[in-house]
Amino acid sequence: MRRPLRHRPSTIDQLDPEIKRLISDLRIEKGWTIDQIRDELMKLGQPVSRSALARHTKSLEEIGAELRHSREMAKALVEAAPVGDDAKLEQLNLELMHSMVLRLLTATNAGEMVTLDPENTMFLARALGQLASARKTDADRRRKDREEAKKEFMGKVQETAKKGGAGLTKEAVEAIRHAVLGAG
Repeated sequence: MRRPLRHRPSTIDQLDPEIKRLISDLRIEKGWTIDQIRDELMKLGQPVSRSALARHTKSLEEIGAELRHSREMAKALVEAAPVGDDAKLEQLNLELMHSMVLRLLTATNAGEMVTLDPENTMFLARALGQLASARKTDADRRRKDREEAKKEFMGKVQETAKKGGAGLTKEAVEAIRHAVLGAG
């Protein structure tokens, strides 16, 4: 079994969270260069090496690109989902969770497959179980919504027939009921 890689916090990781947020804002929001950010940090009494700052901003850009990709993917999923707004959001969450699990399992570190310790395996198994449960709950809710819509439709058909509207006979109402609700 492969030993886990040791992660030593970088000099940027060790900075105050406010300073790290400032770095992120200057780079992502304002588009400052590494040298401009480094000069600003020096003014604030936060000396950091240019290479550490470059590595950090590169990871920020990668995260930003990943977030943009996820947002685009989410938007496409929502637009493609053939269900109502709440159901679209639920479906989107399920699809994004599947995507995250797939990325976790296929991620590589120096060409090696990711290995999970027993605790992380348990968490992943639990997440997959909850995902399957959420899919079933979503399917059950949609089925219930369809049945309620059918019953509401039939109520309106019967109400219209009772009022003598649209020339509906008892036989026609029964035929519609059978076609919409099935035998029974």
